[in-house]
Amino acid sequence: MQKEEFVSLWVGNINSPDELDKILKTSYTEDGDFIPSIFARSFDIERYDDAVREADFYEEPSNSLSRLLEGFSYDDVIIPEFISMYGGDVLTKNYNAVVLLYNFSYEGTKKMISISDTEFEFLGSVKYM
Repeated sequence: MQKEEFVSLWVGNINSPDELDKILKTSYTEDGDFIPSIFARSFDIERYDDAVREADFYEEPSNSLSRLLEGFSYDDVIIPEFISMYGGDVLTKNYNAVVLLYNFSYEGTKKMISISDTEFEFLGSVKYM
């Protein structure tokens, strides 16, 4: 699923920035083996480069793709690409969390997951370079 020049987008609803950090936290065993995040395991993602992951929590949810993506890396490219792919700027509901994996094109079958009382939805992958 790692693919240069592509970025994959998930949006979600979550209770706090601390909860987002917890869901995205990766770790290693004492032997140095990689332990994927709760987010990655939930979407059956074996591995991604955490150095090119961006995520944010918003106090006020929004259904605007441009508002949710503003300020992220390559936003001048990815906002119009995701709007074009999605067919408009307005999502079907409000979200307060965004996860972007750069140099990654998600091709898994899971499009929506629930973790405790939170949910994430995969919206798609676009070329950013």
